[in-house]
Amino acid sequence: MSIFDIGVSGLLTNQAAISSTSHNIANANVDGYSRQRVSQEGRLPQFSGGNYIGTGVQIGNIERIYEASQQLQLQSSTADFYAFESYLTEAVRVDGLLADSDNGINNAIQGFFTALQGVANDPASIPARQVMLNETELMVSRFDQIHTQLDSQITEVNSKIAAIASEISALAANIAQLNNDITTSGAEASSDLLDQRDIEINSLSQLISVQTLAQDDGTVSVFVGTGQTLVIGSNASTLSASSDPLDPRRMTINITAGNSSTDITNAISGGEIGGLYDVVEEVIEPGFNTLGRVAMALSDALNSQNSLGMNLNNDLGGNFFTDINDSVIEASRVSDSSNNTGTAVLSITIDDLSVLGDSNYQLYQSGGNYTLYDLTTETTISTFAAPVAPATMAFASEGFTVNFISGAAIDGDSFKLQPTRDFASDFDILITSPEEIAAASPIRAEKNLANIGSGSISGITVSDTTTAIFTTTPNDLTPPIRIEFDATVGDFSIYDMTTGTPVLLAGGISGFVPGQDNDMLSLAGAPFNAYGYEITIGGDPQAGDNFDINYNNNGGGNNANISLMGDVQFAANLDNGSSNLQQAFGRVISLVGVKTQSAQINRDAAESLLFQAKERKESTSGVNLDEEAANLIKFQQAYEASAQVISVARTIFQTVLDSIR
Repeated sequence: MSIFDIGVSGLLTNQAAISSTSHNIANANVDGYSRQRVSQEGRLPQFSGGNYIGTGVQIGNIERIYEASQQLQLQSSTADFYAFESYLTEAVRVDGLLADSDNGINNAIQGFFTALQGVANDPASIPARQVMLNETELMVSRFDQIHTQLDSQITEVNSKIAAIASEISALAANIAQLNNDITTSGAEASSDLLDQRDIEINSLSQLISVQTLAQDDGTVSVFVGTGQTLVIGSNASTLSASSDPLDPRRMTINITAGNSSTDITNAISGGEIGGLYDVVEEVIEPGFNTLGRVAMALSDALNSQNSLGMNLNNDLGGNFFTDINDSVIEASRVSDSSNNTGTAVLSITIDDLSVLGDSNYQLYQSGGNYTLYDLTTETTISTFAAPVAPATMAFASEGFTVNFISGAAIDGDSFKLQPTRDFASDFDILITSPEEIAAASPIRAEKNLANIGSGSISGITVSDTTTAIFTTTPNDLTPPIRIEFDATVGDFSIYDMTTGTPVLLAGGISGFVPGQDNDMLSLAGAPFNAYGYEITIGGDPQAGDNFDINYNNNGGGNNANISLMGDVQFAANLDNGSSNLQQAFGRVISLVGVKTQSAQINRDAAESLLFQAKERKESTSGVNLDEEAANLIKFQQAYEASAQVISVARTIFQTVLDSIR
């Protein structure tokens, strides 16, 4: 019977080995499968006749071929790759949108200024003015289209973040259930359950970077962010996405365990969700802000210059584009946190576009003081005592003023300040007809034909058309003046020419220097230096020579003002005087291009590292079909040999029976 029992033990043990090998072969192409190996060990021998006689073989255990460090490396590499992959996907969209050579902003700006030059060449031409209006509408539309597309992309990204949060919660629940199944499966957990849990963790790593910790009871704890527990034992937390109380256009992620909920948005990294958050902060939001800032600079500069000119109707020019400090727009630059309990109402006035950057800010109150924090550079700009509304607080280094319009904040109240983000959408053209383009200067200065000296008008500068000189009488100066040189060299007088008869306003004004340009009204001093314009005379005027200054009625052929409008294209009005309009926008194109290229490089590198991590794990845990085929033959032969042992035992037993009949 002992021989028979030994044969049966060999038969059963090798049958298990064949089954395990067959299982390996069947799962050779299953991702995440770890090959299994049957460990065989001899049974305890039996003492007989003064010796220990062997009693056969038994299964020691079915071992899962697995290396924990390789799994951890695979998780990390997976999180990195999918972060760069999702970042790259969104960055490529922004790069294509901003850098489009046919439909980009730079081409639209160039088209506008080309049409403006056409008006400068022929300022009285209605067709040229109409072309300029058409190009203006095209440019404004282009700004709005790009802003709208970026806004749509943000909406899509937010939807992805919400979907990923739900998927993370589902995977966490699966891992918790597998933990439970593993702990209840007995002393030795099924290798297939362990594999399934690793597969779920790898899937989780595609979505978010996780840290895992194996526990003594066989479970694995999973952590996200800065150590927030996602799974512990058979309990899983849930992730949920919701609108940021401070900015409804941004999604926050909360992790909830029981009745406790924690915002982990700023702690999230890796995986698809980490890549999405990074691309929003590093690419999409800067795109919004630079686009809005360029639109602001264009609007403000052209509004200022158009207001200093005269249109074909002989009227002073007005705003060409939307006023950057329109009260509604000022208010829209501030969003209140939905958690605020105070009543403070704030707005932002843009003061200096040359120093205004692309940052977003947070203003919050704590301990009775406000703190202005730059969310882009992550630096504190200022801390100051809460003012009593109405009040203003200027931040010269940032280029804007915060207006405390009414109410008061309570400690804990917070506000998000976005000075430039949405102006590309607010940007619009205000003039409705070609005649309204203020191409001409509203000032006409004429040299008397009877003058005998070499004095000449070398410049007319208009700086402010809101003075009483321009506004008292429509389409006229109040007063029109004459500058006449006195007998004393270097002296001149100013006369009121309202009625055509000279009326002395000031005489014997000294300081004129022959042979160089002289700003006459500045020399005359108050009140002439506050008229809102300046007349520059050079050469060598003689006594009695005079120059008349009037409103430029019917001067539609004059291009003095629109020429100055054309200078806006190349004026370095942005980035502390280092960039013009197109250069400033070119910088964000370059930034996005660099970020996109960097993401491509990082993504390719991460893909290589992920491949290597998979290969290392596969080399340890993967199924080698040649090896399994050899094992199959080996165990088959052992099985057949054990069957032969049973056959011999049966023959011997039969011989014994036959001998005693």
